[in-house]
Amino acid sequence: MWSEKYRPKTISGMVGNEQGRADVQRWFSTWKRGTKPLLLTGPPGIGKTTISRILSAEYGYDMVELNASDARSKSRLMSILNPIIENQGLADRTMIFLDEVDGIHGRSDYGGGQALLSMLDRVTMPTILAANSEDVGKMRGFIKISKHIRLHPIPPRLLRVYLNHVLEEEGVTIGPGTRIRILAESRGDVRSMLNLAQSLISDSDIQTDKFFQESSVEDGIEAFFKAKSITEAASVLNSMRMDPREKINAFYSGIVTSPLDSKNLSRMLEVISRADILYGRIIRTQNWRLLRYLNAILLQIYQENVPVRYAQYNLPFPILNGIRFEGRARRELNQYVGRQLHMSGSAAATMAVPFIIQLIKDKKIQSPKKHVDIISKVMSK
Repeated sequence: MWSEKYRPKTISGMVGNEQGRADVQRWFSTWKRGTKPLLLTGPPGIGKTTISRILSAEYGYDMVELNASDARSKSRLMSILNPIIENQGLADRTMIFLDEVDGIHGRSDYGGGQALLSMLDRVTMPTILAANSEDVGKMRGFIKISKHIRLHPIPPRLLRVYLNHVLEEEGVTIGPGTRIRILAESRGDVRSMLNLAQSLISDSDIQTDKFFQESSVEDGIEAFFKAKSITEAASVLNSMRMDPREKINAFYSGIVTSPLDSKNLSRMLEVISRADILYGRIIRTQNWRLLRYLNAILLQIYQENVPVRYAQYNLPFPILNGIRFEGRARRELNQYVGRQLHMSGSAAATMAVPFIIQLIKDKKIQSPKKHVDIISKVMSK
């Protein structure tokens, strides 16, 4: 990946945040036992990890790099950090880099945030904390005990210089319109800019100036299944800027109402299920960084020349209308489907049961034996 290939090796090789970089270097050069931990805050892709790695190398430290959001519980944090903190043999030439400390506040009963604050009082080695958020509720404790340095998104003029350098090194060119749109889309994130540029360069057949045109739900679904390559399909997915739940539902609706053979139908619904599980996990844990994986999952739906078209609420009205009315048998059906698809019964009643009944009616799938009677009753409406 270009973002790793061109990751700066020296402080002078970084772009933007000149004052912030100088402050970080000053903290590192004057560090001694008793110095407060350093807290770096700012959006992703602006150099928090990079500057920590560079300074650890320049000053001869071995950097222990951890992600706080992966170890939210008190017991998990203690099992990882205690051996490092208590091993005095490591203290002289070891430093700690703890990323995403703002993600440690998942649930109050985990206790990870308070445990980390207590551990930091005992640390006798350089410690850098990094966070994407400056939310006062989450970060108050860390800000209070740390030297806090804010890093800012990289200005477009510096992004442009850096992008031009990388393109020149790679021996590739892109049009000025696409270049401007890459800079705008990156929003000051160097890593995002390089990943985006590389993805566009990887398939010269794509009309890159169209990459950034936002697609409606209908246009996006249609363009996705008409794409000539998986790379073009990925571009369409990225252009569908909408609520994740709406995107998943749109694909689901198009798939179950299109004339697919059982093999493709089963494969695509399995992908939808994985996407739905991911989104459910995001909502449950509030770990929105996982959202970056949604398009990669949905991309697995793609297959060239498969006849899928967008459809919204095109099932017979009696079926749509008959799912939510009162009745124990129907509630049990909704709950049963919800359990299978990892959603609530009410969500299943709207998003899944109507389509399942239509598939049964079209004899594409078999009715679950336990609910044959109620499904037959709804189908007769």
